[in-house]
Amino acid sequence: MTIDIKVKSAQEDDAFSRLLAELDEIYPLLQSQAADSERLRRPTPVVQDALRNSGILKLHVPAELGGMEASPLQILHVVEKLSHADASLGWLVRALTSETATAATYLSDEAVAELFAEGRCPLVAGQSSSFTGRAVRIDGGYKVSGTWQFAPGVSMATHLNLAATVEGTGERVVCLVPRSAVRISDNWDMLGLRATASLDYRAADVLVENAYVFGIGPENARRGRSAHWPSPALLAGLHQAAWSQGVGRRMLDELGELTRRKDPADGSPVTSDEFFGEFARHFSHVRGTMALLRDTLRDNESTLATGSRLNDEQETMSRLACSLATRTALEISQLVHRFAGAQVMRDGVLQRFFRDSHAGSQHRGSSHIVTQKCGRMLSGTLPAGSHWGFFDLVVPEPAVA
Repeated sequence: MTIDIKVKSAQEDDAFSRLLAELDEIYPLLQSQAADSERLRRPTPVVQDALRNSGILKLHVPAELGGMEASPLQILHVVEKLSHADASLGWLVRALTSETATAATYLSDEAVAELFAEGRCPLVAGQSSSFTGRAVRIDGGYKVSGTWQFAPGVSMATHLNLAATVEGTGERVVCLVPRSAVRISDNWDMLGLRATASLDYRAADVLVENAYVFGIGPENARRGRSAHWPSPALLAGLHQAAWSQGVGRRMLDELGELTRRKDPADGSPVTSDEFFGEFARHFSHVRGTMALLRDTLRDNESTLATGSRLNDEQETMSRLACSLATRTALEISQLVHRFAGAQVMRDGVLQRFFRDSHAGSQHRGSSHIVTQKCGRMLSGTLPAGSHWGFFDLVVPEPAVA
């Protein structure tokens, strides 16, 4: 397959520099509003306005539709910084921008002309990779029913993706509908990531025209650079890793601030030699994991830009870097719990990031099991033909004699 490779232009680099400048400008606001957002269980109105005005919500949208169409390295930078300001906000933005880009990449020209007319940009939430719905083919479209869980950003979304399996054919499709077409369950009562409002929603025989139904995969892409991007599983891992890096770095920053406020003569745990040794070790882990992520992403981008697919080692290293980032954030949270004393027990920044770090670690694509599978691949002990599926290793069955 021949791919039309589009190299990022100086204008695109300038646009990203402007986006980073916008992020720097609104960062203090995002940070200061985090506690209020948690109480509301969604970003405060002023934060929502700041995100829309900054252009961050168009991070993934194809350039031809007025988006940033950021590279994986650029995504790493933005999501990491947002998560450092507010873990819930970083989690929500990564989901909204990803789902919005999915719709922008795969929707028909007819639907895009309506949704993106006059510089508009819908905000899409949902689960475009969880095909728990049922679609029935009808004249001119589909009738869709089902229930979907854990959709961050529903509170800000204008539309939702409904991923469904077509009855009778087994085909998997994604159907874009206005938020008003589904019933949303306000059931987000989790211990962490409270401000994401990752709500469940359900549809009952919702009619969706063909123009708003699409399949996912490079062969179905209508616009953008998705043909030479990492797979959806690796992109999900990238988002998780960027989020983990921002959260881990923020907890270290808060610990450093706590230490500077303490008098060493008081005998506080955060002024002990043991603490400083552990702090240095975890600090190096954050820096080391970020270096690994950047190196891995650069290698991936170089390969994909040639039209080639990632080899098994590149796939494995991508998943390993993501898993290590998640583990690093969790270990830092344990450092916080061990040395911060009452500060992590009180309602405040350290407690919030402690809770958020544990809630966010539940992502399937970055669990400790992924690290174990990466080790199996890198060790060379698996049979020939072993490869990565979506989130799992696929190991051929032994031949029957």
